[in-house]
Amino acid sequence: MNRTKSYALAAAVGAALLTLVIGKSFAAATNRPAVNAEDLGLEQVDSIPMLMRPYSWSPIDEDTVIVWATSRDPYLVELAFASHDLKFSHAIGITQFGSRIYAKFDAVTVAGFRYPIDSIYKMTREEARSLARGT
Repeated sequence: MNRTKSYALAAAVGAALLTLVIGKSFAAATNRPAVNAEDLGLEQVDSIPMLMRPYSWSPIDEDTVIVWATSRDPYLVELAFASHDLKFSHAIGITQFGSRIYAKFDAVTVAGFRYPIDSIYKMTREEARSLARGT
């Protein structure tokens, strides 16, 4: 076997292994069960007070994110439809009107795409931390 064929074979095997690894890690990231706020007993609110930008945020699944308005005020935000890039994004944007974020009117921006906010639920810090950890 000549060198060119050896290199081509090695590249093909490497690409196949990389595809397998990426596919397995993506499947592991998306196998988490969907979050249902009613099952958690969370109080639904119409809006969140937010002066400038969120203190922090944590993706839960493709259509749910925990937004910390301040270091003490977490909210579960459900998007109207799934954002496949949410779990892999390093930054998000949130539209707001004045100093509030409204369900049904504002949106979360991920990788340049707008995802309308369907509903917002108030959480305690302990609920937010345990949900973000997946317990």
